[in-house]
Amino acid sequence: MDKRAKRIIGTVMVGALMVGTPVLASEEEHAHEGPHEFHETMEELGEWTEGIVDAINHENWPRVAELAQSIADHPKPPADERRQLHEFAGDRLDEFQRYDRGAHEMAADVARFAEAGEGRYVISAFADLQNRCLDCHVNFRQDFREHFYAGNR
Repeated sequence: MDKRAKRIIGTVMVGALMVGTPVLASEEEHAHEGPHEFHETMEELGEWTEGIVDAINHENWPRVAELAQSIADHPKPPADERRQLHEFAGDRLDEFQRYDRGAHEMAADVARFAEAGEGRYVISAFADLQNRCLDCHVNFRQDFREHFYAGNR
């Protein structure tokens, strides 16, 4: 593997750690009254993301494709939770949904490139996916926590 590829993988790993950090959620977040399935899905997405980093490091493209497709196809929360999330997002619902759609599309790109064994494109697409996740977290996570978890402290 050349220096550039190693540097990109290192950058991706740092991004995965930043985005994967919410996987280590507090006990308060597990005991909330808000969207439980959404929270569980986000944790699972973080685990799959960490798995992709490991699979990229080992150039295990079939595993990358499998995990990325899991992200692209992750289940929606139940209807009641979607309603809660839509109410939470309010006039920012379109933005929230754009991040979600973009993450699904980018994860599908990662899977497609991995299936073709195109490592450089996998890494680039995965970095785009990580950035999309991070952008959503930066714009919504703190407000989400305050909205759904504030009463649990």
